[in-house]
Amino acid sequence: MSAVARVPLHVTSIWLPHYADDPLATGSVGCGVLLEPGAEVYVRLGPGPVDLPHIQRVISLMGASASASYRSPVELGYGYGLSGALALGTALGLAALLGRTPLEAAQIAHIVEVELRTGLGDVIAEFHGGGIELRTSPGAPGVGRVERIDPPRDLVVLTSELNKIPTPEMLRALSDKLSSIAPKYLRKIFADPTYETFARASMEFSEEVGFLNRELKARAAGCLRYGDALYVKKGVLVFLTRSDEADYAEECLRSAGLKTKRFLPSLGGASALRLDGDKAVGSLA
Repeated sequence: MSAVARVPLHVTSIWLPHYADDPLATGSVGCGVLLEPGAEVYVRLGPGPVDLPHIQRVISLMGASASASYRSPVELGYGYGLSGALALGTALGLAALLGRTPLEAAQIAHIVEVELRTGLGDVIAEFHGGGIELRTSPGAPGVGRVERIDPPRDLVVLTSELNKIPTPEMLRALSDKLSSIAPKYLRKIFADPTYETFARASMEFSEEVGFLNRELKARAAGCLRYGDALYVKKGVLVFLTRSDEADYAEECLRSAGLKTKRFLPSLGGASALRLDGDKAVGSLA
């Protein structure tokens, strides 16, 4: 028996880490955009190859003998929340096969991200979905809280991959800066949780924290005549535009030396299906 899980990608724009002795209480408050197409994780019961530590750890914590593989439009290391998506997809796929609950699976995926120091808020965001998410209290699914900011119906998200940065390295480097900078932007968006505030605050935070540096902003700023805002998380630039201007924005960014990928906001959260061959025989949302 096998299962397939589909999980949106997630690029945080503003975040403030919160660490606790309990990994379920560890997480972050902040906001970000959820993207589709996302990752697809294929899980099969029984021994088999497992290459990634996130997948290995999920399988171990769920007490299963299983193998997993995945497809994704992006690579690990840029800032798309892919490690969280793979952990969550593996956990949901196993839950569909073992009769476990989606919440239990999502909490295990969150624990794995915290243990491996590769994410604090991606799993809860990807589990719930919502297009643009606002994490109002930290923690795993069922512990933290997430609200939805409705994205414009015609929103298109362009991304450009800049460089790979290990998440533990990023968190160490930014620890003090995040504590001093993030709260004022979070107050803005908590007070006015709208797309317009999200777009403006995300760009301002990205500049102040140092991800959107002067050189990069100078290259991309001219393209904002075709968009609402841009921000950078870790090693990926996110450009928010509309369907009628996306082609122009894409051409402008490419002329600035920024190769792009195109996504839509993912309104739905992660889900999994049990499979019998190629036929779905059950679902887990």
